[in-house]
Amino acid sequence: MAGLDLDEWITSSNECFEINLIRPTSDPADCDPIFSESFQPTFTYPIINEKEILVGYKDPRIELNFRANDLKPSLKVQFEEKIDLSTILGDDDPQVDLENVWKDFLPESVFDPSQAPSQPPSRNDPLSKSWKPPGKLIKSFSLSGKQFEVWGANMSDPAAHHIWDNMKILTLLYIEGATYPDLDAQWSLERWTLFLLYEVTPIEEDVSPYTLAGFSTSYRYWIYPTFDVMRATNSLPSPPTSSNGESPQFTGLQFARENGECLFNDKLDLLESPSRERISQFLILPPYQGQSLGANLYDTILAHLVEKPFIYEVPVEDPSEDFDAMRDFSDIVYLRNMPEFASLALPATLPPETLRKSAPVPRDLILGNGRDLDELRQKSKIVPRQFNRMVELHHFCSIPINHRSKARITRKDKASNENDRKYYFWRLALKDRIYRQNADQLEQLEDAAERVEKLEMAVDSQQQEYEEREEGIERRKKWSRGEQQPEERRKPKGKRKRVVVDEDEDEDDGWEDMDEDAGASKRPKL
Repeated sequence: MAGLDLDEWITSSNECFEINLIRPTSDPADCDPIFSESFQPTFTYPIINEKEILVGYKDPRIELNFRANDLKPSLKVQFEEKIDLSTILGDDDPQVDLENVWKDFLPESVFDPSQAPSQPPSRNDPLSKSWKPPGKLIKSFSLSGKQFEVWGANMSDPAAHHIWDNMKILTLLYIEGATYPDLDAQWSLERWTLFLLYEVTPIEEDVSPYTLAGFSTSYRYWIYPTFDVMRATNSLPSPPTSSNGESPQFTGLQFARENGECLFNDKLDLLESPSRERISQFLILPPYQGQSLGANLYDTILAHLVEKPFIYEVPVEDPSEDFDAMRDFSDIVYLRNMPEFASLALPATLPPETLRKSAPVPRDLILGNGRDLDELRQKSKIVPRQFNRMVELHHFCSIPINHRSKARITRKDKASNENDRKYYFWRLALKDRIYRQNADQLEQLEDAAERVEKLEMAVDSQQQEYEEREEGIERRKKWSRGEQQPEERRKPKGKRKRVVVDEDEDEDDGWEDMDEDAGASKRPKL
């Protein structure tokens, strides 16, 4: 292989990979792509290798198409020439079998048509114009002159399961660190829900008008029925009528013993017992991104789950930065539609005894100002750390921009201007939360001045994030009024640099539904 130009035989697996959707048709040769430009994956390391490179193939090309309605996949792999470079490159750049590596990620029928089910798993023929998505229609809406529908189906529905099997590879290609849910057991199937967002396009031809724009999954799991949980989910049993005039009291759940086992007396429907419903995979396909469709899908899912009385909270599994931003914009609008939340206001003064150095920071008094924030949070069904972020953001937006400077609060609670005092109180509450979340790291710093500096910089970083969120909220208001199109969004300013105490410390465990201090929020890195 002397004189071999290795550059010709090493290719980015992301760049040579094209994805598109096609209209349903009975003739495989007549399948025009829906989008004039195909789109590429964000990640291929779960399939190819960690470096996301193809070695030993000249001019490789991967085409993965999905039928627009039921996502039936078809794969075409081409290359000009193939050579074995494993002996030259060693283990650092492994050479994959490009033609067969897909068998672990796509249905068997893609490679062997005889493995396809003899009949569709739905009574609807995917090639028919009358085809409908599985499950129930949750919401229809119009956006930018297009019509969209959101459908929800339990994974125990064979049609929903079939669509998921067809398209689940997309989660690996676009969601970093994605894994497939365990759908082997019936009890697990029943706890998973598939939400499908479709564009419905008027078509004259006799084909289905449904084109998948995005999807999400959610998983329902049981939560221990404490008194607060039972009260929040309206699950408390009615106490017996008192005969002596005393107010009846909740006596706890009733159990009986039989053969040494503790049995629950009441009949339980495990799918409608007090539960959390965690939003898991969430994806808007690239051609539909930047159009507020992600927010519409999230809003629809949240509203659908919140109205179920037995759902206690709606957490999100390991959200990305982009999802966090979108979710913040949606959650603040959702919460501000609740009169109790919208009326929250920062106090202009606080009792002197609460501001003594020996007293704990009155965070609840500052942010709640007389209202029970935990009760409000339970009503909203948003998890504590996200709810607390939204309370902080809501109050921050109420402070005039020219009163958000540390230079204006040198006199702290003695500042002459009311808005300066409000900013001081807001920053005090934020600083308290960040300190409590990072106390272990901060206490490792022997220099007290360094601890103060790190804490101040973390607070400044959090304030900058809230400023960016505030700008996004205002832009979305313009979108909703038709004054600006979503495609006109400003480019992000770039990631903020955070001051780090311990770079080996994980910023977040990714599981925001774990039991924790009610004051917790997303942990800013110090």
